[in-house]
Amino acid sequence: MFLLHEVARRKEARIVVGHVNHGARGGESDKDQAMVEDMVKHLHLEKAIHKQKTPRGGRKGMEAGEKGSFPPGFENDARNVRHAFLKRLSRKFGNAKVALAHTADDQVETILMRVFEGAGIGGLKGIPRGNGGEIIHPILDVWKEDILEYLKKREIPCRTDRSNVDTRFERNWMRHVLLPVLVKRYGKSVKQRIHALGERFRELDDYLEDESQRWIRKNIGDADGVIRFRRKAYSRLPTVLRVKILQRVCFDRLGLAPNERLLTAMDRTVLEGGPSARLNVGKGWKLDIRYEEATFIHGHAAPKDEGFELVSEAKRGIGPARAKRLAAKGDAEVFDAVSLRMPLDVRTLRAGDRVRPFGMATEKKVKEILIDRKVPRGDRWGRPVVCDAEGAILWIPGILRSAHAPVTPATRKAVLLRIRSRK
Repeated sequence: MFLLHEVARRKEARIVVGHVNHGARGGESDKDQAMVEDMVKHLHLEKAIHKQKTPRGGRKGMEAGEKGSFPPGFENDARNVRHAFLKRLSRKFGNAKVALAHTADDQVETILMRVFEGAGIGGLKGIPRGNGGEIIHPILDVWKEDILEYLKKREIPCRTDRSNVDTRFERNWMRHVLLPVLVKRYGKSVKQRIHALGERFRELDDYLEDESQRWIRKNIGDADGVIRFRRKAYSRLPTVLRVKILQRVCFDRLGLAPNERLLTAMDRTVLEGGPSARLNVGKGWKLDIRYEEATFIHGHAAPKDEGFELVSEAKRGIGPARAKRLAAKGDAEVFDAVSLRMPLDVRTLRAGDRVRPFGMATEKKVKEILIDRKVPRGDRWGRPVVCDAEGAILWIPGILRSAHAPVTPATRKAVLLRIRSRK
């Protein structure tokens, strides 16, 4: 009612009043609708009334005054029904803005809910103001007590939905249980401080949005259905920017809406994943680690084999323990330089290949090893392998190293090998 009168008073645009009667509180719901229709008539406005029994809707007990008769899921279902109706109205009237009357109090409650849900910066900014979208929130800075005083002073009628006191709903619990405790302990201004905190998060999120888009344009390639970027450049960024970049890639290119847990898992995979690490991110998309690159691949697509090159570095004073540490991530391996049959070569793994694993005296089919280690079928062949001058496989990065040229306490000179994509 406050929002309606404020907008009508300004007379800045055509106004259509949309109201949904869920029928969840019987006669009370009908009285809500009647009040809206009377007010629309009084203000000489257009109206669009929608009556729909919401799935999992309320029971007759609510009409009789019984508290707490809404089943789980009703609040979210009802919101979906309202938003769908209002969006249809928007399209009917030429993509008009949908103005919702969430207040500063609603914003504070939303921020607190997001805190306890473990939301990231984007969530902690609370209810979005609009930012050019279809839905706007014009009174997000107005407090409820000021609204009630406005309505009382001007004798504007309003109604209270008694389901708003049902503390089984999370928002109602925040409003009637938690916030009164916080106000009693920290003073009335605690709500203003929480509201201001949300504004700071909004500014920070806007900044991260700009920075992430700039980095994406400069560093992320998209060709042949594969989205790729260099891990080294990504790893130099602060955590909040890395997560925002992954979020924007998911939103804009993968059609996904990842939660904080998935974003954290993706970030960790890019930073720490070995050369064959893979993470399913949803809707057929996978995050694959390819040595120095991270790639998003859909379905059975795979990045083209651009070739690999071997990078070697001579090392002295390396014993078995240090060699093991250097090779721990799977993207490097250490060999006794004297025992290697040079020159070394890099080729792709082929069906029928055999290798003598470290610690074994006989060869074994590579296919059996890949199956034992649960390497996906589509990721088994075409990966790089390092061979010696006689063609023996020395190392399958991310899978195993062979028994050839081991580093021992007697090793005087070692060679550290890495593989990288050839650009």
